[in-house]
Amino acid sequence: MDIDAELKDKRDQILAIIREDGMEEFFVGNDSPGGFGSYNILKEEYVLLERLEDPFLLDSIFNEERILDKVTVSYRVCAYVFSFEDETYLMEIGKSLETINRIFDLLFRIIIFLLLAFLVLSFFLDTIFSKWLIQPFRKIIRDKIAHINEPQQFKHEPVKTSTKDFRLLDDSISHMMWRIQKAFNQERVFISHASHELKTPVSILQTKIEAFFGDETLNEREMERLMDMQQTIQKLKKIINSLLLLSKVNNAQYLKTETVPLHELVQELFEEWEPLAEDRNLELNLEIRDEFDAKSSNGSLCHIMIQNALSNAMKYSYKGSTIKLVGILGPDEYQLSVLNEGPAISDELMDQVASGLVFLKDAKKESSGYGLQIIYRIASFLGVGVRVESNSSGTKFIFCFPVT
Repeated sequence: MDIDAELKDKRDQILAIIREDGMEEFFVGNDSPGGFGSYNILKEEYVLLERLEDPFLLDSIFNEERILDKVTVSYRVCAYVFSFEDETYLMEIGKSLETINRIFDLLFRIIIFLLLAFLVLSFFLDTIFSKWLIQPFRKIIRDKIAHINEPQQFKHEPVKTSTKDFRLLDDSISHMMWRIQKAFNQERVFISHASHELKTPVSILQTKIEAFFGDETLNEREMERLMDMQQTIQKLKKIINSLLLLSKVNNAQYLKTETVPLHELVQELFEEWEPLAEDRNLELNLEIRDEFDAKSSNGSLCHIMIQNALSNAMKYSYKGSTIKLVGILGPDEYQLSVLNEGPAISDELMDQVASGLVFLKDAKKESSGYGLQIIYRIASFLGVGVRVESNSSGTKFIFCFPVT
């Protein structure tokens, strides 16, 4: 222990003084000619010298209690017996255990503080170093994966890093995304070409069926069959046009360079659809509370997107109910809502549309579901958020146009 070493060091210092100056330094003028004792003012340390009549050997360090001024004090004592000028003396050097404990407590606190400071410093240094070390990895995740909604948005520029593993990861992700882009492009090109190829025979069929209507020899039953055939062809043409539109949007064949005044666009749609709403015994209300211009957008796509939402609202609203068009400008976005009172849209159907499925398993006979798909695809292309709130009281489409 350091305290024991300190006691031994003081013992050696006193022995050096005795060898140099003799015992007179301690015994001359002392009230007790056979011994010497010295305590400091707080009784924390003491030195004791005493002549021994019966010599014995002693060199030890131990704990001992002393009664000083009716107070018991515990000491750590270094006792040593030595000879000087044919006489034997006992030397005791004591240090209060309370003082030792205070020193130990102080050292313990210092050590704990240093340890905690070291741990905190190590944590911050380790965190900073780790962030610096994995910065290329974070950049790969943030710039190349996390904010990519479409494969075509992927950036193939390599991330600057000197770490071989990060370069390998970056290259692997780029090659994987290249293969995905290739597969997506092939699918979209096929849909586009197939849609174009289908338009020609469908148009020919429609022309031939219309020619049959001029035949006066057809009876009523045959005319009904021709009408059914014409309705089927019209539905087929609508599906083909929807596929073409989806293909063009997916292939980014539209420009986003226009500033679209949404309040004016909604006003035009309201004027166009109000007579149709009256014919269907529906009330169409317009509540444009704020004006807003959507920048870096496309007017025709905005028109199609909002018109499809309005068309669905008209199709599925109960007779005598109300459809509302509401525009509100918030701090971060302009919300354009289309509200109708009709049956709720099933969660399964909305999940299919939101996940990008075009061919819906539970689509009804009179509805292919392409209208919802077109809404989502155009919104994604224009950077517009879409939220749908549907319950037993009705359905609400909310288009969120970013302010900046």
